[in-house]
Formats: sequence, C-alpha cells, structure tokens
Amino acid sequence: MKKNSEDKSTVVKYVTKSLRKAILDGTLKNGDRLIQEEWADRLEVSRMPIREALTQLQMEGLVEMVPHKGAVVTPITRDNIEEIYHTRAMLEGLAVEKSLPFLTVEDKNLLQQILIQMEELEISDETNDQYIQLNNTFHETLRKGCPWPRVQKMVETLGISPIAPNLLVDYYSETQREHRMIYQAVLRGDPSELRAVVEYHILRTKNNLIKYMEELNQKNKGGNSSV
Repeated sequence: MKKNSEDKSTVVKYVTKSLRKAILDGTLKNGDRLIQEEWADRLEVSRMPIREALTQLQMEGLVEMVPHKGAVVTPITRDNIEEIYHTRAMLEGLAVEKSLPFLTVEDKNLLQQILIQMEELEISDETNDQYIQLNNTFHETLRKGCPWPRVQKMVETLGISPIAPNLLVDYYSETQREHRMIYQAVLRGDPSELRAVVEYHILRTKNNLIKYMEELNQKNKGGNSSV
C-alpha cells in the first residue's frame, strides 16, 4: 500500500525527512535535479507530498527552483553555516539589545508562556512543527521592540534557521536551558547581558549543526557530503 493513504501531514514529513537526509549525506549532490516522479516512486508516495516537501526544503536552502529544470540540489556547506550564523548572531544580538528597553509587561509574560510551552512539549516528528513555531515566536517577541527596521529585516531574511530544529532534536534540553537564560536576562533588564546570551545561543546552535552534519558524513561511508 502506498504511503499516500496515510495522514497527509505524516507523509509530507516522511518525504521531507527522506529528501533532506539524501541531500545532507551526499546521496544527492550539488546541482543534481530532484525529479519528482522518480522520488515519488522510490518513496512510494504521490507527487503532491514531494512538491510540499520541496517547498520546505527550498525554505531551508537545500533546493532551488530553477526555470525549465525544476528542483536543483543546493547543499549547505560549512562556510554557509559559519557565515549565516555568525552574521545572525551579530544582528540578532544587536536587535534584542535595542529591543529590551521597549518590551512591555505583556511581552515578558508572553515570553514566559512560550518558554513554558516549549519546556512541556514532548519533541517528536508530530510536534516538531509546533516547536519551530514556538521558537520563532519566542525570538520574534525578543526582537519586536527594536526601533531599527533594517536590522529586523536582515535578521528575518538570513535563512537557514528552519533546518536546525529539524536536525538538532538531541540538543533540545541544552537549547531549552539557553532559552531560560535568555528569559532571565530579559527579567534582569540588562541589554548587554541579553545580547551576549542570545549571541551565545545562536553560535552554539551553529556548532551543533556543523557537528551533526560531520557525524552524518562519517556514517555515510564513501559519501561525498557538503560539509
């Protein structure tokens, strides 16, 4: 029986995870075309979840939709990760530093509510999207008071972040400790402290993402991965 008879969301997650792994472990290499019909047959699904998975992978920066060619693989390299996360650490650190004096009591209460929801969430394939949304709202709330719109825009358009929560489930407890440290810095009202802890959090995520991809390379014997 084909997997497209299962719950649609579960099938899309299965397909996305399978394609993501094929890109990250080097099965699909830079410039390869990702042909929907072939992968639909290989994964025993219809073409619709393949299309939805490609949309997600495009957001993650792992594929590019090229006219007349379709989906083309664009693996993330170690240099990509270093550049984007170092840039994000600097810009988001600046954004939260400028934001903190303008955060309201309601904003701080919202941060606490989001933090509690993340800590209580049982992470799994079924809840991962919910966690990603909570994480995004947490960081957006931290930055919302920043009076510099260009900095805000640059942080929002850096990309790559959607891939990290999908890969770093094993680091969930560590991530949550850092989120609580960030929240406590907000309560203490020290903009410099908040900037420092947010920068640390982002750079630690970068290090773990690189470590994850290097370990994946080692498991893929004979593979030619991008990191």
